[in-house]
Amino acid sequence: MSKRIGITILLSLIGLTLLLTPLSAKRSQDIYYQDQVAVLMYHHIHDTDTSSSTITSTLFQNQLQFLLSKGYHFISLNEFKQYLAGATVPSNAVLVTFDDGYQSFYTGAYPILKSLRVPAVNFVITHDLADPMASYIPSMSKEQISEMTHATNFIDIGCHTDSLHNKLPSGDAALVGRLDAEGDDAYKQRVLQDTQACVGKLAGLTDAPLDAMAYPYGITSPAATEQIQKAGIRYAFTISPEMATRSADHLLIPRINAGSPGITPELLDRSIQRRIQAQPGSAPLRVDAAAAVAQLGGSASAEGGALRLRLGQEAFTLQVNAAEATRGSARVKLKEPVLREHGQVTIALDDLSALVGLPLVYTPATGTVAARVAPSVKSN
Repeated sequence: MSKRIGITILLSLIGLTLLLTPLSAKRSQDIYYQDQVAVLMYHHIHDTDTSSSTITSTLFQNQLQFLLSKGYHFISLNEFKQYLAGATVPSNAVLVTFDDGYQSFYTGAYPILKSLRVPAVNFVITHDLADPMASYIPSMSKEQISEMTHATNFIDIGCHTDSLHNKLPSGDAALVGRLDAEGDDAYKQRVLQDTQACVGKLAGLTDAPLDAMAYPYGITSPAATEQIQKAGIRYAFTISPEMATRSADHLLIPRINAGSPGITPELLDRSIQRRIQAQPGSAPLRVDAAAAVAQLGGSASAEGGALRLRLGQEAFTLQVNAAEATRGSARVKLKEPVLREHGQVTIALDDLSALVGLPLVYTPATGTVAARVAPSVKSN
């Protein structure tokens, strides 16, 4: 009797394992959204400080690891800019942003971001760079910022104003409010000079363009936006909790709050999911297979009704009107059939990416296909 019970339990455990394994694998491949980006907003990562905008390093790491396990793909600020200009991004794309330039980004967030290879951008209040320890919450030093931006290809910085992250006696945010007896021209000059100062103080701390900003308190006005544009800002972030899309105003980019202590990894996932914007059905993006492989450094040759591709040591064969290809001697299923269109053999970009084993990005402005640049850390 006990032997039969033991066998029954063993078979049940085996069955449970077989049942759970494919479900776990499937979750990591789910596509929740495409052609839009969840821009997340954080402020302070600290294990003893407490506030509505402070979370522990453990919670921060758990959030990122959970999103990674669910199949989200983290992108850099540069990839986000390219997306706004028309380039493709991975499905379930996420951009991590931080405000204020706190030292806790360097001590608490950066080690986690570096370990997980998750890109992020920090919008810095540059007035605090003169004396990082003088503010209520210590700020990063110039040396710390420069170390991160030059040691990796995925940590970026931007402006959070120089000296306008405060409220005026009227209660208005300093970026949009008027000082006593301040006329229009004086106001515009104040905002322009402050933004120029912010950009100037960050110059030399990164090799990337300094053309992104987060509005203090997420507040702006047409007059303020006009002046920051004159100072060279091309991308500006608010705190409107929506998904970012290519059609959105580049100076009013929304962000979803992720940096409050009550936002568990599961809650953050649900917060993103409920903000996904419905998109009308559209045909998958197709590219000229021969041209794409050539742009990746490979070659192509036509043989009868087939197109043979070579990339590195790998050889691939595409058959027109077939929904499968070959990689070496192995057959690979495609989501969409290979087609001949206008004299070119075309393949869905997602299928080509899966076939060659590289995450690919298409930039319509140049008509080019390239492999995504992987986050990397320079060796000492």
